[in-house]
Amino acid sequence: MTSSARHLLSLLIAPVLAMLLLAPAHAVPSLSNGGFEAGLSGWTTADQTGSDGTFYVQSGILSPASGSDVPAPPQGTSAAMSDAGAPGSHVLYQDFVASAGNATLSFQLFIGNRADAFYTPATLDFSTPELNQQARVDILTTSADPFSVMAADILITLYQTNIGDVLVDGYFTVSQDISALLAAHSGETLRLRFAEVDNVFISQMGVDNVRFESNEIPEPALSLLLGIALLALVATPARWRNQRR
Repeated sequence: MTSSARHLLSLLIAPVLAMLLLAPAHAVPSLSNGGFEAGLSGWTTADQTGSDGTFYVQSGILSPASGSDVPAPPQGTSAAMSDAGAPGSHVLYQDFVASAGNATLSFQLFIGNRADAFYTPATLDFSTPELNQQARVDILTTSADPFSVMAADILITLYQTNIGDVLVDGYFTVSQDISALLAAHSGETLRLRFAEVDNVFISQMGVDNVRFESNEIPEPALSLLLGIALLALVATPARWRNQRR
């Protein structure tokens, strides 16, 4: 092999070997029953004292308590959905252990606000004298009250309704890279919370297909890159020899 070929060999293989050697082997966090095909198993519900309704298992195209028109679950036959016939504040959450790695958290939501608008005071208390008609998704510390909206308790807000949003919408996908959060809290137990409150009129929050996904290049793909580089190198000297004849 000529010096030029050896130089090309190093240029092709070195970056791929670096990727193979430096690629982290972190597993993404795991959630139980993110598709709700096992009902609400693995999840915890919390309802403010005095609330009507809760989070239920949704199937079909009618909401579980009020019988409002809703879309069918987007994955499988079941989703989770808050519903009631009177005011209330409802939370659905699951704890998970953060692990350092490149990961995205995604989920599908249905928002069914049957009032005339969203009202978003800084509280999940339905009994406040203020109009309160909103939904949100956060990652909290596990020491926080399930209904807390204090900045010290919320590590990241993944979704929140705002005044002027479409009132009935979904199911739609929310996806966010949370790699930095996982790295900052690696080894800690954190809480993923879905919350809905209504004191104006009936509202639903549907949740489905909740999952963590790795953003890292899988090792088989890196190995494939190395294989392609080696094949190119095998072919290169022969091609050069043919060109020199």
